[in-house]
Amino acid sequence: MIHRVEIDHFALVEHAEVSLDAGLTVLSGETGAGKSIVIDALDFASGGRSDRSMLRTGEEEAVVSVLFDTRDPQDGGELAVIRGLRDNSRSYAKINGRLATVSELRELTEPLLAIHSQSDQQSIFRESVHRTLLDAFGGEPVRREFTAYFSLYGEFLSADKRLEELFQNPETRQRRRGILAFQAEEIENARLAADEEKKLLKTIRTMTAARDIAQYVGQAVNELGGDDTHSIRERLGRVAANLSAAAKYSSHMQEILCRVETLRSDLSEVIYDLERVYDKLDLHPDELERANQRLSLIRRLQEKYGDSTESVIAYGRKAREELDRLDRTEEELAQLTKKKDDLIRALRKAAGRLSDARTGAAVKLSGKINEELRDLNMKNAHFDVVIDAAKIDDEHVPSDPQQIRFTIAPNPGEPSMPLISIVSGGEASRVLLAVKTVLASIDGVSTLIFDEIDTGISGKTTTMIAAKLKAISRHRQVICVTHSAQIAAAADHHLLIGKQIEGGRTRTYIRRIDGEERVSEVARLLSGNPEDSASRVLAAQLIEGKAAR
Repeated sequence: MIHRVEIDHFALVEHAEVSLDAGLTVLSGETGAGKSIVIDALDFASGGRSDRSMLRTGEEEAVVSVLFDTRDPQDGGELAVIRGLRDNSRSYAKINGRLATVSELRELTEPLLAIHSQSDQQSIFRESVHRTLLDAFGGEPVRREFTAYFSLYGEFLSADKRLEELFQNPETRQRRRGILAFQAEEIENARLAADEEKKLLKTIRTMTAARDIAQYVGQAVNELGGDDTHSIRERLGRVAANLSAAAKYSSHMQEILCRVETLRSDLSEVIYDLERVYDKLDLHPDELERANQRLSLIRRLQEKYGDSTESVIAYGRKAREELDRLDRTEEELAQLTKKKDDLIRALRKAAGRLSDARTGAAVKLSGKINEELRDLNMKNAHFDVVIDAAKIDDEHVPSDPQQIRFTIAPNPGEPSMPLISIVSGGEASRVLLAVKTVLASIDGVSTLIFDEIDTGISGKTTTMIAAKLKAISRHRQVICVTHSAQIAAAADHHLLIGKQIEGGRTRTYIRRIDGEERVSEVARLLSGNPEDSASRVLAAQLIEGKAAR
């Protein structure tokens, strides 16, 4: 429950501190005193809307702090939330001193605090929570049947997922098998070795180099000693013949001829050595071609199955394993298909049992809420719990086989409609109060806040509302802004909200009242005159519970 609230520079509130207790707490005050400011502050602190109008004029920051008593030893029994709004219109939030997002704040406080005003319908009017509330009201019988259904649902999901993995569609499975067979065979037929690409590259480089060397050596041999008349050996032979003729006439020419003969001898040795080199070169053009073709094959496989030879081999192994699994799935498919059919039949039966349990709970819940509505002077209204069954077949198996909706027919002859369709604020307040009274012990919200729930209601109905609020407060902390003397008198705690002018500025104050001061406030609510003696006597009797409420 809320233990303490501190409000600083929020709207007309300069500073206020409010301690709250269990039971029913009412807030009252003159019209325009700012009673709704407290509700707005609590809504703001729990992650509600924010705008600059919430910031007190002339101030830089508005802050609302709320301390919850959680009774949970894990958090020390306390939870502190702070929401601030700066003059740049940006807000921030803290949870136990830690900065948090507004959505985190809203999610945390949602089960702790619910605010109902004339313009705001609470979670009880949202269909998303109707199933949860009905199941909680139904207790163990509903919980047992839902657990049984959901257990079967889990088994169904597991079987269905496995069937998808096995490709239940024969055409799809066969198509997948063909793809896998082609991939596995293509890779296996290649007979790849993990280090093959590296060896091939080395072989290709070596053989390419040898081929290039042979080409250059062959050209050199041809230039030096080929049969062509233009080869160096042939030309040098003609030079020697010419010099031999000249040497007959000159000893100097004889010396030059000797030198040329030496050149011819050296050239013959060079040609011989080059020919030996050429002969020793290991030229296998067919092998080089095969190596290049093999490398091209590996590269094509890498483009399709992986960026390395190892990846291609691994892909082929996985393809073969999946292919083997597919070949073994026919029996498993038959078993799973039968299991799925059996589960669908079991789910239908479980859904029927759950529907029966929920229907029983719905009848009881509707009866109790209609009793409460009659007490709240809505004798002609009829509340109902509608249960719509979902279809369960091969194509659709829902996690919950029923949709739950709370509906109401406010007047005889009118069709039932969703709770959210209620237009009248007074009717909405009473329906909410009736539902909250019945579900107060199970709906999980720790603190309920009602902002002027008595608007548009008077007389005996107001007295009944006071009794309902009191009944709810036995299970939950209830805070109510009211104009009703009956509701104020029924409260366990009374807070007075008022205005005062100090230093030329209006300030809103909040303080706890008791004793004669409380009698005066209840008398004011009765007659408008807190000093009227008759009103004060009746107010005292109401507070003491001696007067008929």
